[in-house]
Amino acid sequence: MEWRGPAVLVALLAIGAGGGWAASAQTRDTSIGRGTAAPVAADGPEMPVEAERPYRPDPEDPPLEPGIPMVPATVGTGKFEITFPAPKGWSTNANATNEWKWKQPGTSNNTYVMRIEQIDSQDITIEDAIDIRVERLRAEQDDVRILDRQSSSLEYTYRSNEDTFRHSFMRWLDLDASGQADVEIVVHGRERDAEGAEDLIGRVAGGMRGATGSVVP
Repeated sequence: MEWRGPAVLVALLAIGAGGGWAASAQTRDTSIGRGTAAPVAADGPEMPVEAERPYRPDPEDPPLEPGIPMVPATVGTGKFEITFPAPKGWSTNANATNEWKWKQPGTSNNTYVMRIEQIDSQDITIEDAIDIRVERLRAEQDDVRILDRQSSSLEYTYRSNEDTFRHSFMRWLDLDASGQADVEIVVHGRERDAEGAEDLIGRVAGGMRGATGSVVP
């Protein structure tokens, strides 16, 4: 009778294994999947993060200071003539028949510059001119941030094509009270130039007169 013990144990193990397999088979999903196999998304996947693009270092030129000396300047002809205070000693370059740029001689590129453009031929309101400018900025420049928008002015920062950080101020003027924008002024600079740039554009806009002698309100 001693041989029955091992035999019984083997039989019980076989029964247990068979029962376990049967229970497992009943609980398994035996359906066959259809379609192409694809990775299964993880719970709470993290969004990919784009590496930060560093800005190139600014030129080390001294900053544009508030209260720089100004002299009278006149551009345009006939009914399109405008007179305004401009920075003394800055060189002038005509980009087009209706656009002029001022830059202090000897300063590096990507420091500070002023541009004035006559836009009265576009027949748009100042509000529309600002909307167009914001749309163009977002479409053409990187890292655009609108810092301040008023009824006739805009302050913003952006990344230049040379990967430098730029801080800009813009003003639009209706010189003849026609309800349409006549002139667009912009001063671009570095962050260290922001105080001087804001002062400069305010003085230029505040002293600008059209051909009829009208003064910006």
